[in-house]
Amino acid sequence: MTESEVITIRAPKGTKATMRRIHINWSKDLREHIEDRVRASRLLDLLKDLQKRSKRIQVTGDSTEIIRRYRDIR
Repeated sequence: MTESEVITIRAPKGTKATMRRIHINWSKDLREHIEDRVRASRLLDLLKDLQKRSKRIQVTGDSTEIIRRYRDIR
C-alpha cells in the first residue's frame, strides 16, 4: 500500500448525518474525485506549457504538401 496523508474538510451542519444515511463509500468517492481533479489540473498545466512553446516555433513551408505526404503513407 502506498503512503497517504489525512485531509480534513468542513461541511455544513447536518451533512455528516445525511452522509451516514446514504450508503456510499465516501472516502473512496472523494479520493477518486480529488485524484481526477489533480490529474486534470496537471494536464491543463502541460497544455498551457505546450501552447507557450508552440508560439516560439517557426513553421516554414506549405502545409498542404505535408498533409498530402501523410495521406499517401496510409
